[in-house]
Amino acid sequence: MAGCCGSTACGIGRCFGRFSRRYTRRYERRGLEATQKQLVAGLQKAGFDGRSLLEIGCGVGYLHQYLLLRGAATAVGVDLAPAMLTEAQALAARQGLAQRTRYLPGDFEVLAPELDVADITLLDKVVCCYPDAPGLMAATIARTKEICALTLPRGHALNRVAARLGGGLLRAVGSGYRPFVHDPMMIDRQLRAAGFKCVYEARTLIWLTRLYRRVPVS
Repeated sequence: MAGCCGSTACGIGRCFGRFSRRYTRRYERRGLEATQKQLVAGLQKAGFDGRSLLEIGCGVGYLHQYLLLRGAATAVGVDLAPAMLTEAQALAARQGLAQRTRYLPGDFEVLAPELDVADITLLDKVVCCYPDAPGLMAATIARTKEICALTLPRGHALNRVAARLGGGLLRAVGSGYRPFVHDPMMIDRQLRAAGFKCVYEARTLIWLTRLYRRVPVS
């Protein structure tokens, strides 16, 4: 991480990009993480067959590719780390998904106005990377037609202490990346105010997974 630049976006892109091959190998050996299995379980209940996906902070792409192989229609992945997207494209090609995926490098908040609205948006452990959670969620809401599915840190003291310690270590090694523990209730209120209803929730000690469905206007 010592080679990361000072800005938040650049820090995230460079730091996580270093581990792109490792993420791919881990998925190929072990499959989805526990929280991702929870997220998929929620999507199975909500329904994703034939839906378009937009994954924000998609990393090497295996989450949305997993859903594509099980019935989703198409997927767009956005990530700050070009190395992650190189891995995502290669993984998609190996699974016969190259024609159903599209990858864009950059900050989602900047790119959002250029993107089509998706049936389902995915934010798997992404909210904790953004200093401006309300701005991220506003951009996400604007690009969500039906379901917003996200996993974020629970708002308890353990996570807040860990974030402060982690931020201090990252600062010491010159990284521009900082982890954040945003109030899940703040995000919940923002989504509900935009016309969404929470339809699924699962937890681990560290993470909170929720699915929000847009309520049809009568």
